[in-house]
This record gives sequence, structure tokens and C-alpha cells, in this order.
Amino acid sequence: MKNIVKVLVMSLSLFVAMPALAITEDYGTLLSGSFQPTETFATLSVDGAGSVYNFTLSALDLNSIFTNGAFIGAVAINVSSDIVPTVTNVTGDSPVIYSPGGGPGGVWEFRFDLTGPSQARLTADESVSWTATFAQPVTFVDDQFALHVQSIGEENGGSAWYTNTSPVPEPESYAMMLAGLGLMGFIVRRRKS
Repeated sequence: MKNIVKVLVMSLSLFVAMPALAITEDYGTLLSGSFQPTETFATLSVDGAGSVYNFTLSALDLNSIFTNGAFIGAVAINVSSDIVPTVTNVTGDSPVIYSPGGGPGGVWEFRFDLTGPSQARLTADESVSWTATFAQPVTFVDDQFALHVQSIGEENGGSAWYTNTSPVPEPESYAMMLAGLGLMGFIVRRRKS
């Protein structure tokens, strides 16, 4: 009976300590191109774990930050494997589809394209949400997301790729980490006594 309790406690601690992603990133740091905006132009929130992740991308006033008609055309993704995601639950102001290849430099596994027929695209003060489901668990790696802003004017290079200014972990991430550490501490303490 004691062994069953130990196995259950260990399993629970591993489940609680399982890495989950819950971040909100502000975008405005030039990655590739020639125009560096003076302020944040978009926010990307990502949450999930294992093989299912929810995304929400919100564009700020792209017209005043870049030029009239500027739009976010893609989100490049850097993950631990080259698994093709299924995109579902798209809601908001632009389409979202999977496309192979990614952002600048060839280090991005794929991208979510945010453009479609009839000028469907993510423009100023719009947002879009979607769910990406992978065939197996994935891990996002450093500088995991990049945004491609297009139609920013020839004087600004026409288009550019941007990365986050600084990731801000969601409170849920801290809560899960603290719960996992607490359980591990409890286990260590019980073993000592």
C-alpha cells in the first residue's frame, strides 16, 4: 500500500511539474529588415502543453506605427521538431493556415499565414485566435515566435520580421511550477523522516 501511495504522489508531482507554456509577448524588436518601430505593435499570447496550444495575436495601431495599410502576414514558429500542426477554432479578423518554411534565416520550422483571399489579413487594431494541435508533444525553443509585418512602405524596406521585446510568463505558469516544487519538497521531507 505504501508503494502505491509513493507511485501516486510521484506521478502527481510529475504531472503538476509538467512544462506548460503560458506566455504573453510584446513585439517590436527588429529581427530582419530595416525598420525598427519605436513602440510595441502587437501582442501574442500562447498557452497549452504537450501537443495542444492556443494562440491569440492582437495588432495595435499598425497604421500609425508603420504606414497606412500595414498588416501582419505571418507568425513563424521555432519548435523542437518538424511536426505539422492542425489548425482549428480560428476566430477573429483574419484566416490562419499552416505553411511550410518559416521566417528569416531558415531556422523556423513553419509559419502560420494570416492572409487569405479578398485581402483577408490582420490589420490595425484587429485580433485573431486559433488552436494548433500537433501529432505528438512539442517544445518551443529560444526566440520561438517571429512576426512578419508587410506593406510598411518602400522607405521602410517593404516588410520586416520582428521578435518579442520581452516574454512575460502568465501567473498560471508560476502556480504550476510552485505546486510542482512544493510536491517535490514534500516527497523529500517524507523520505527523510
